[in-house]
Amino acid sequence: MGRRLPPSIIVLSPGCLSRGAVGSPEAEALGSFPRLAREVLSAGARGLLLREPALEDGAFLDLALELRALMDRECPEAWLGLHDRVHLAAAAGADAVHLAGHSLDAEAARGVVGEELAIGVSTHAGDGEPRWKGADFALHAPVFEPNSKHVQAPVLGPEGLRDFCGVCSLPVWALGGVEPGVIASLAGTGAVGAAAIGAVWDEGAAPTEPGLRARVEGLVAAGEAVFGAVPGARS
Repeated sequence: MGRRLPPSIIVLSPGCLSRGAVGSPEAEALGSFPRLAREVLSAGARGLLLREPALEDGAFLDLALELRALMDRECPEAWLGLHDRVHLAAAAGADAVHLAGHSLDAEAARGVVGEELAIGVSTHAGDGEPRWKGADFALHAPVFEPNSKHVQAPVLGPEGLRDFCGVCSLPVWALGGVEPGVIASLAGTGAVGAAAIGAVWDEGAAPTEPGLRARVEGLVAAGEAVFGAVPGARS
């Protein structure tokens, strides 16, 4: 069947979830996230990358399994990626893992996840073939000024993204400041999709439902107009 690549639009989880004490705001936010993920899927998104650095492995795996069950039940074509938790990918039933710059390299990760799962890597200006060797796709950042966090790296713009796509041998998704109003400028860069955090989760704040559906619908519509649907193509 081949490894399953992400769809054209990837929604990253907000990155602020933590377990917290029973009854705490943190516990409430964590418990409500699958319901919000369901809203994201019902609004048309078909790719979710779970990136929650504050969750210990047990809580992270529990959440990933709940999301996988939700997708299998209500949106079987949806794609689930795990950020960095290479050792949990098989147990979670993920379609892919995505490696940050400080993580394992792709060839080492392949020895953990096996041959079926796709591997993505984070890339930045100046990265070359050693960075993506052995991977299946790349997220390139920051293309625009990020909405969800402050970064030291220079903003690349569509021109910088085009330069990178011209030398990278992998399918590339744009990351950093991606929102509906800027996606049209990515046409012709060579990117096959884009990934968003702040445009969905209100600048990385604790996830809430008001306006979530409209934000996702706008993001998906803009992405499909430039990239097409690309519903989890296989490499």
